[in-house]
Amino acid sequence: MSIVLGGFVVLGAPNIVSGSFDPLFSHGLKGLFSATAVVFVSYIGVTKVASVAEEVKRPSRNIPLSILTSVGVAMLLYPAVVAVMVGVTPADELASTETPILTAATHFLGSAGAYVVAGTAVLALLSMANAGIIASARYPFAMARNSLARSFLARIGRRSGAPVAGIIVTGGALILLVLFVPLIELAKLASAFQLLVFALTNLAVVAFREAHLDWYDPPFKSPFYPFPQVFGIVASLLLLTQMGTVPIVGAVVFVAAGVVWYRSFGKTRAVKESAARDALRRRENTRLVQNTAKAVASGGRNHVVVLIRRPTRPNRQQTLFRLAVRLAKADGGRLPVIHFDAQSDQMTPTRQDLRWTASLGISVTTENYTDEDRRGMVHSFVERENVDLFIADMPQELRSTRHITRDLHWLREHLTCDSVFLRNRAVDDIDTIAVLGTGGPYDPVKIEVADHIARYEEGKIRFVHLVSPDAPTGQSDAIRRYHEQLGGALTVPWDDRVRPADDLVEALTVLSRGANLVVLGAPTHRFHLVEQLADRIAESVDCPALLVHTPALERPGLVTRAVQWLVN
Repeated sequence: MSIVLGGFVVLGAPNIVSGSFDPLFSHGLKGLFSATAVVFVSYIGVTKVASVAEEVKRPSRNIPLSILTSVGVAMLLYPAVVAVMVGVTPADELASTETPILTAATHFLGSAGAYVVAGTAVLALLSMANAGIIASARYPFAMARNSLARSFLARIGRRSGAPVAGIIVTGGALILLVLFVPLIELAKLASAFQLLVFALTNLAVVAFREAHLDWYDPPFKSPFYPFPQVFGIVASLLLLTQMGTVPIVGAVVFVAAGVVWYRSFGKTRAVKESAARDALRRRENTRLVQNTAKAVASGGRNHVVVLIRRPTRPNRQQTLFRLAVRLAKADGGRLPVIHFDAQSDQMTPTRQDLRWTASLGISVTTENYTDEDRRGMVHSFVERENVDLFIADMPQELRSTRHITRDLHWLREHLTCDSVFLRNRAVDDIDTIAVLGTGGPYDPVKIEVADHIARYEEGKIRFVHLVSPDAPTGQSDAIRRYHEQLGGALTVPWDDRVRPADDLVEALTVLSRGANLVVLGAPTHRFHLVEQLADRIAESVDCPALLVHTPALERPGLVTRAVQWLVN
């Protein structure tokens, strides 16, 4: 075929009429982009090389060489063929024919030459269809082998060694498309899918590179990364917008069907975890580790408020004050103590506490509130004084303390600063602090609180993280690597426990045994179900628990969250 096309260019070039190219872009660049998008199907053979990679000898050398050579030849030969067609054929005649190369050949090769070109086109079409079916069958075959499709698609013929089931399925799909879809719409659909494949292929390269997977170390690496990939993604999507409504809708349906199939069937069966998901997790974890390192290195909060209520026992008062001192910044920190309906001479801080905090350079003041609108006054104080952290004791919801619990829940949901609530009982000696996590990355505030307390108490931190029982093995490994990154940001020793579990509360209770203090958290305002779960976990553990709430938890951007949803 290449020889015939080359002869077509050589013999047709002397017959080109220069006036045929005037005007060159009668519909502007939009027309050029639209035509490019429609004929992009001509480059569909490039991906076929990679589809049959298992049968290629010396694949690390021959596959890149084949792809780059075919693209290079096509980039030279295809424009030359088009230039000859346009140059030797009147514009109105060219616009009215569905076989432009045959019409052009008739002008300078005569009937015999036209038959040669027509015969070559038929043979090329048959060979391309044959190669297309074989290559396309490799996709369901590979998906089935990696548990992303039904196992029957992985069956191989005993004699041929070919994926027979995959060939039958893809061949049947192609026959249906040829029978029921008009030729021009079929060409547009094929080009749209090819553009989508090119965009996703470029995106896959970025995902694999950024995921830093242990098993991904290709001998050939794209030069000038990531600029060719970014250009490929943007250019493919730009051309896709020029295809018209039907191809765009087809591409959207294709992507949606793939996402639904993966989330409903393939996600729990995948042999390997998604590289895109791993890359996004690494990027998000890196961002959170950096934020955690900054929080840990801050040395504490500038302005910490402690709330003391009258029914609170003296030992729990002392625990609240002790934790507040650990979290306040030495040499300049401010620590107001707010009393609800209390006699200040019976409450924390004691004279010994004041001497202790003075030696640390922390300023302690007291505020007594007996007004009916106590929570409103506390909220105003926090806003007015630009408080960094609020600490209080959260009692059980008994009849005698229900009104206090309501006030504290209201403050937890409406305070604009971070807040910490002590649950269960007073804290004694601290040598191990368990930081609990369930599926997602840790809030930096939780790590900051745990590190500041453990540093002064000369204790260690234990990361306790649960994953779904059907999660890929790579997810647990990724979490452990994340723990190692967090450990590098800490100022105290650490270890971790990563376990699969069905019952979240029970598993966290078991894994946190041996700790003197448990730290867990949930954002406020929008996630009430998460807050309820955190309360259940705090009630189930057999040691004191700190519930850390972060109203202004930093989240990834909208695009990142959308991509995370697609790949998760």
